[in-house]
Amino acid sequence: MILSKNVLNCQNIKILSLLILSYNISTKLQMAIMKNFETLREENNKFIYKNYEIVESDSSIALHFLYELHEGEVVTPFHHRIELKKDEKLSTDFSMDTAVFHIGLAEAISYYKIAAPKEFYIECGYLTQQQKEWFQKLYFNGLGEFIYLNKINVTQDDLVEFITADEPKFAKIKRETEERAIIPIGGGKDSLVSYELLKDIFPDSLLFSMNPIIASKEILDKHPENAIELKRELDLAKILDFNKRGYLNGHIPFSSIVGFISIWLGLLYKSRYIVLSNESSANEENIVYNGQKINHQYSKSIEFENDFRWYVKNFVTEDVEYFSFLRPLDEIHIAKLFSQHAREHFFTFRSCNVGSKRNEWCGKCPKCLFTYIMLCNYIDDVTLQKIFGKDMLDDEELRELFDGLSQSEAVKPFECVGTYDEVNYALTQKYKSYTQEQLPKLLQSYKPKEIFYKLEVDFEGENNLPPKFKEVLREQVAKLHI
Repeated sequence: MILSKNVLNCQNIKILSLLILSYNISTKLQMAIMKNFETLREENNKFIYKNYEIVESDSSIALHFLYELHEGEVVTPFHHRIELKKDEKLSTDFSMDTAVFHIGLAEAISYYKIAAPKEFYIECGYLTQQQKEWFQKLYFNGLGEFIYLNKINVTQDDLVEFITADEPKFAKIKRETEERAIIPIGGGKDSLVSYELLKDIFPDSLLFSMNPIIASKEILDKHPENAIELKRELDLAKILDFNKRGYLNGHIPFSSIVGFISIWLGLLYKSRYIVLSNESSANEENIVYNGQKINHQYSKSIEFENDFRWYVKNFVTEDVEYFSFLRPLDEIHIAKLFSQHAREHFFTFRSCNVGSKRNEWCGKCPKCLFTYIMLCNYIDDVTLQKIFGKDMLDDEELRELFDGLSQSEAVKPFECVGTYDEVNYALTQKYKSYTQEQLPKLLQSYKPKEIFYKLEVDFEGENNLPPKFKEVLREQVAKLHI
């Protein structure tokens, strides 16, 4: 078909107009998508922790938290909720405001990070300067991975300023607690090791899980009389909407949230001990960025544990004690303890964050590969491959992850994985078990590292284990003969 010059020009003009319109729309969308820390700071946004509410009925206790993000005249409220079903072991005959207020401060970080404004107003409580500085450190280090991945250049003093009301001033809670342990259960190998080693010594231990995945729910269901199941509801639709519009997103210090919630549970259940399952390797950073050690596991580190214990003792309660039972151990010890004491959990435990909701190992993430490497010397190949669905050391597609876990010059994956020394010790031991012809693909180019690796456990090193817990762990480790 032959078009006249005028028609062609008319069509060209229409096409050009559409292109310009499309470009303008695209540019505006890109500008919206390209929000960054500096841009958001220039807009003088502010975040507000408005209030908390304790709603108690005959069957449950619900905690309601209200936050607001202010962007000029635009105000977005966020409603956050936690619910706990009552049972006969639980008692609410005390004022829990201090504990609940602090849960709200820890939970706020999920919403604060959306725009990360300088000003954080607290309208429902008072913090001393010392408390403000403590939360500044938690937010700065707990958002370390978030800061690194969003390429934010900020200091601890400049990230956030907490501005509080004059009232109420919260008093420490006094509570007569009993020699009972609450063990958070996440579905992975570490918390199962803690449970298995302590269940006979503390038969009335309580098992706590928040929004449990299938693996942790199976553990709770086996011990319904000792189970604490908590429901946590984020204002997720609004968070996802901000994400779609290009606001900031990233990892939060989730274990700090678990920490404050577990202290509240300790008070409700009159239980003295909150028994975490964080090991020594949680102390190692992933990378150093602008002089800051970026540690995906910061809120599992001994630094945070020490800080948290100090804070709780001085500002919340002296009657509930928080510590990690596995802190003196490394991943090698934990893997062997798991292989010996948790055989009934081999096909039900899940450490994979990607596949946990589907109750599977995805077989493609750093956590899957790391867990496989840690267990490969202590669980036979047939069983291990049945657990994970394949020989992960024979999967060439995992080469980049393999290098990230084993090579110190690579960026350590932002996951809850162990140290380079732990990985290389396990890989070297496994390498020696093969002939050259048998080597799986990932080990064919691997160079065994005859590194000095201290396998003895320093029980007198930096840990917070009460004597009776330290004695249990010492006895079990002595039987390992690693």
